[in-house]
Amino acid sequence: MKRLCLTLLALAACAPAAQAQHGVTVYGVADLAVVRDTDSGVTTMKVDSGLQTASRLGFRGYEDLGDGMAASFVIESQIEADTGTPSFGSKVFGSQVWVGLSGPLGAVRMGRMFTPYFGAIATNDPFDAKGPGEATRLFQDSGVRMDNTIKYSLPPSWGGFYADLAYGFGESGVGQRAKRQLSMDAGYAAGPLNTVLAYHQTNDGQGRQLVRSVLAGGNYDLGKLRAWLLLARNRNDGTLDTYDYLLGVSVPLGVTTLAATYVRKQDRLLANADAQQLALGFYYPLSKRTNTYFIASDLRNDALARYQASVPGGDRRLFACGMRHQF
Repeated sequence: MKRLCLTLLALAACAPAAQAQHGVTVYGVADLAVVRDTDSGVTTMKVDSGLQTASRLGFRGYEDLGDGMAASFVIESQIEADTGTPSFGSKVFGSQVWVGLSGPLGAVRMGRMFTPYFGAIATNDPFDAKGPGEATRLFQDSGVRMDNTIKYSLPPSWGGFYADLAYGFGESGVGQRAKRQLSMDAGYAAGPLNTVLAYHQTNDGQGRQLVRSVLAGGNYDLGKLRAWLLLARNRNDGTLDTYDYLLGVSVPLGVTTLAATYVRKQDRLLANADAQQLALGFYYPLSKRTNTYFIASDLRNDALARYQASVPGGDRRLFACGMRHQF
């Protein structure tokens, strides 16, 4: 933490007076689908939001401070587009809110943001960790977002190498360890190859480790298809020990893209508590901003597992037909 604070002070000391305000950009996504959901034999039909990408409305800004320095911010609200309500209840801007300073030494951001660990999953999941096929239906995501966070990122000038270190203050009266989160990733992305290592630790309200997760993976463009691989292990001090696996492919078929994954959860402490998921998706662009999609998944639990199911040993099958518009 001392190094992060010193880096932030160094970045601020190097920054001259503001030179150029690049303005504020309004952006967003509207994503809705008709979904057929079969949970342990009970089927429902519904219109749902965010089956390919979370529906959201955001504002981002960038200011050139000169000499390679820049200030930036993002304020983003995730929306349930089928009802118009915020996805995070009272957190109207619960998707992410942060302000940052970047320069030759890297970038420092503060606020609520995605964890580097979840970012490592999402960038190596053909379904972008969203919707019926997302890896996090079985993968331990250890918290998609972190509150009260300070994050340092390497500058983008390291020849394809990247790394992020994020610390989430628990802000609990119990002690500094209570509700604390620590998340990091490091990898290489250049040309057809993207590889990553990631780590995440979450503490409970008493300062004990709820989970610590280690992940390795990547994806590689083979020309006619892109191959995807993720491996992760999740543990704590005695009640959790699981492995997560993902194998995937994405194939361009003219303007259409086909994606398919096999995801498995293996429990090392409990017998008959594993689960697996097969998923298939088709994406067809109508324009640069609008596309239609068809995504199906079949998740099956062992007798003592109940991932995404209402009863132990239950299955969960989803089929979504939808449209996404980005602006």
